[in-house]
Amino acid sequence: MTERENISERPHRGQFWVASCVAFLTLVLLGAGGLVTSNEAGDSVPDWPMSFGRWVIGSNQFVANVRYEYSHRVIAGAVGIATFILALRVSLGEKRRWMKRLAWIAFALVVAQAIIGGVRVLFPEYKAAIAIPHALVAQSFFALLVSLALFSSRGWQAGKTYKTEAAKGRLFSSSSSLRFLTSATIAAVLVQLVLGAGFRHRAFGIIPHIAGAVAVTVLLVWTVSAVLRRYGSDAFLCRPALVALGLLITQVGLGVGAYMARLSSADDPLPMEPMITLTVAHLVVGALMLATIVVLTLRCYRAIAPRGESAKEAAGPSMASQARGAAA
Repeated sequence: MTERENISERPHRGQFWVASCVAFLTLVLLGAGGLVTSNEAGDSVPDWPMSFGRWVIGSNQFVANVRYEYSHRVIAGAVGIATFILALRVSLGEKRRWMKRLAWIAFALVVAQAIIGGVRVLFPEYKAAIAIPHALVAQSFFALLVSLALFSSRGWQAGKTYKTEAAKGRLFSSSSSLRFLTSATIAAVLVQLVLGAGFRHRAFGIIPHIAGAVAVTVLLVWTVSAVLRRYGSDAFLCRPALVALGLLITQVGLGVGAYMARLSSADDPLPMEPMITLTVAHLVVGALMLATIVVLTLRCYRAIAPRGESAKEAAGPSMASQARGAAA
């Protein structure tokens, strides 16, 4: 009996909600990190892992930019603990071995992210260079948590992707082009988020970020058009595609607004509104766009049978077993 046949049809509701809550807390952490950068508060606490030699600072120290940096550390600690709880929950309640590996990879990433953040504090002269891997790991970690939540969802475990199409003896069929296109879009968005971090930390100018925005726009519009053209009647694929398109439009508007606000406040002695809020919102919406495209990509791999692969082969052992049972 295969591993897939061993999976209970009952969805892991508790695991899904734990993974979803950790993903939401990580999104809050990304926003808190954006506040640290936008307020130029990264050097306000000079030591790590403690803050001013203490684990819990006093109210007289929780002032000015320290509020952003210390809050970011507290939220990061909460995310680390929550990820450890999630990894334990998956290890104890899952039959899918690859899910257990993914959960512990997520915990390893959050530990690595903490270490990178600590190196950033201890070596401020390299903060611009360190900001790039820090952003890359943060966004990758968030995408992995979203994937864990998706893999724990009712629809994924129940084989909802095949639904009536499989019952009719056929699956969505296509070449692997859409799978490749969605995967390429993930890579482009991830690179673009890193380029944005590099610009905010002054590792380089705005031109690479603008070029990345153009590439992401072209790829995402191409992807959404392909999904709607081929599978326009199926909400399972069209819903995340349309959400991603809406987030793209919002993201472009926020990006333009944040840059214009940055230019208008270039002579200000300290970062001011609305530049701070626009920049943080731009970062958070970018992360949500990455998460949505990850969901779309995984659903494409789940639902679309590559050309030449039969419906029975694509459906997997459990679907084949159902077919044999029906025939009997």
